[in-house]
Amino acid sequence: MNRLSLAHLTVLDVGPPHLIPLAAQAGFRAVGIRLCSPMPGGIAYPLRAGSPELRATQRLMEAHDVVVSDIEVVRIAANTRVDDYAPAFEAGAELGARRVGINIDDPERARAIDCLGSLCDLARPFGLALDIEFMIWRPVARLEDAVDIVKAVGKDNAFVLIDALHLIRSGGTVEAVAALDPALIGSVQLCDAPIESPPPSAIIDEARGNRLLPGEGNLPLLALLAALPKDVPLSVEVPLAHEPHSAKRAALLRQATDQLLQDSARPLI
Repeated sequence: MNRLSLAHLTVLDVGPPHLIPLAAQAGFRAVGIRLCSPMPGGIAYPLRAGSPELRATQRLMEAHDVVVSDIEVVRIAANTRVDDYAPAFEAGAELGARRVGINIDDPERARAIDCLGSLCDLARPFGLALDIEFMIWRPVARLEDAVDIVKAVGKDNAFVLIDALHLIRSGGTVEAVAALDPALIGSVQLCDAPIESPPPSAIIDEARGNRLLPGEGNLPLLALLAALPKDVPLSVEVPLAHEPHSAKRAALLRQATDQLLQDSARPLI
């Protein structure tokens, strides 16, 4: 049975190895780990292969039966040097991760595709797949943009990441997801929100701190789950700026998501 993963943004104030027991206590048996920041100066926990911190994380993973589902965030910008991400890929592979979250900030599409292709080649020996996330405020803004890039790069370890909030805020629909070739979908992130979009000046703040727990908003989550391949990796990403306690954030999220999954008849541990 697939494991529901706790996206690191939900509890970004807690890094490895402490992230592992926190997730387990909340009922999660998989986590994502932010090894790289998607923005200069952002929070990240750059574990390195063979380091004491990574070994401590592995021990806690074994003790709590928690796996690392993915690492993030690899950022493709105009000046990205592909080889700079080799240590993160090596650490991710040592942790057992299978996927990498990708953000694209390079406005020149052809250059971004070339960079993504090189990153795919770098990641392949580590057994890592790269999932391209779209966000309305980035050059890769919509589902169609991410799909076009994955098709253009032509690599068997390049996929699309669908975040429920970004899908709806960018004008996407569940019908568009259902119409996709299922083989293009690498992973999905769940959260909730009002169906009405905030003003443009508040879009980023909503995504980074003001999402809602599944079931608290009006996003078409049940319809989205029904449109997805049954085996697609799922995580929940709900940073709650109003809840200061990371353990409580994770516990509330697990409880709410369990109800959603029960309603969808999609069992995940």
